[in-house]
Amino acid sequence: MRRSLLIIIFARTTLNMAFRIVYPFLPAIARGLGISLGAAGQLVALRGLAGLIAPVTGPLADRYGRRRVMETGLLAFAVGSLVLALAHRFWLAVLAFVLVGVSKSLYDPAMQAYLGDRIPYEERGRAMGLTELAWSASWLLGVPASGLLMERWGWHSPWFVLTLLAVVGWWLTAWGLPRARVARAPTAQAPVAGRAAQTIRRWGALLAHRNVASAMIVGLTIMTAIETVLIVYGAFLESAFGLSLAALGLASIVVGVAEAVGEFGSAGLVDRIGKRRSVAAGLLLLGLSFLVLPRLAGSLVAALAGVMLMMVSFEFALVSFLPLVSELVPERRADVLSINVAVLSLAHMVGAALGGWLWQFHSIAVNTLAATALVVVGLIALSLTREGTVLSQEVRPQPMARPGGVTGDSIE
Repeated sequence: MRRSLLIIIFARTTLNMAFRIVYPFLPAIARGLGISLGAAGQLVALRGLAGLIAPVTGPLADRYGRRRVMETGLLAFAVGSLVLALAHRFWLAVLAFVLVGVSKSLYDPAMQAYLGDRIPYEERGRAMGLTELAWSASWLLGVPASGLLMERWGWHSPWFVLTLLAVVGWWLTAWGLPRARVARAPTAQAPVAGRAAQTIRRWGALLAHRNVASAMIVGLTIMTAIETVLIVYGAFLESAFGLSLAALGLASIVVGVAEAVGEFGSAGLVDRIGKRRSVAAGLLLLGLSFLVLPRLAGSLVAALAGVMLMMVSFEFALVSFLPLVSELVPERRADVLSINVAVLSLAHMVGAALGGWLWQFHSIAVNTLAATALVVVGLIALSLTREGTVLSQEVRPQPMARPGGVTGDSIE
C-alpha cells in the first residue's frame, strides 16, 4: 500500500490546495473579481453546494470502480482550475468553484472506499490519517507559494499551477494505482427512474438508523464550526495586522504545521485509544480554542498561536472521525462515506455563508461563539454514535446477477 498511499496523498494535496488557498486570500480574490467579500463567501458556499451531489456520485464507485471515479474527479478538478485561472467574469468563477466542489465529491468517497476495501478496520485509522496529511501539506505548500505567486503575477496565477498538478495526479492514479479485486454484488441493468427511486430509499433507510444520523450530525457540526471561523481568518489577520499577501501566506505556515500535528496525532493514537474517544477529545479542545481565540487578538504571535490550537484540535477530531464513519455500516460503506462527503460539503456551505454573515459585526468573537455552540451539539451527537450498525433486511444490498447470470468479484 505504500505506493498507493503516496499517489493518493499527492492527488489529495492537489485537490485540497484549491480549497485551502481560498481562505487566507479570499479578500484578494474578491478584489480581483470586483466583488464584495460577502459575495466571494457565496462562491465558497456554492462550492459546498456542489459537494452535495456526493450521495449521487458515491455509488458510482461501486458501479464503475473506485479508481476510475478517482480519475474522473481529478479531470473535473483540472477543468475547474483552468476555468478559474482564465476567469475574468463572476459567472466563470461560479462555474469553476462548482467544478472544484464536484471533483471532491467524486474523488473522496471513492478513495475512502478504496482504502476501506483493502485495509482492515484495526489498521484503517492510521492509513486514513496518513491520507489526511494532504490537508496540512496543501496548506504548508499551497498557501505560502500562492501568496508569492499572487503578489507577483496576480490572483489567477496559482490556478494554472493547480491545473498542471491535477493532470499529473490523474496520470499517476491511472497508471500507478494498483487495480483492486473487490468482492461486491454487481449492479443489475435497471431503468434510470427505478435505480434513482431505489437509491433514495436506500439513503433514507441508512439515515433512519440512529448511528448513521447521529454521526452525520457530528460531521456537520465539526465542519460548520471550523468553517464559520476559517472563512474570515484571512480578513481577520489582514484587517487586524495589515499583512501583505506574501506575509499572510508565510504567516499561514503555522496553520499547516498545526494540521500536520493533528493528523499525525490522530494517525498514531486513534487506533489505540478508540475512534469515539479521539473525536471527543478533539471536539473538547476545539471548543476551548474557540473560547480562547478572541482573547489572543492583541498580537500577531498570540493570534497565530490560537489559530494553531484551533487547527490541531479540528484536524485531530476530523481525522479520527473518518475511520469511525467507515465502519458505521460496513455493508454499505461506499454509500455511507458518500453521504458523509455530502454532509461535510453542506457544512462547508453553511459555515461559509454563516461566517461571512457574522463577519459584518467585524468581531471574531461573534464567529467563535457560534462555533462553540456547534461543538456542544457535536459532542451530544457523538454520545449517541456507535460503530457497526446492523442493517435490517430491507436495507441490505441484495446480490444481483450480472448479464448472463454471472456473479462474484469484480475487477476495478
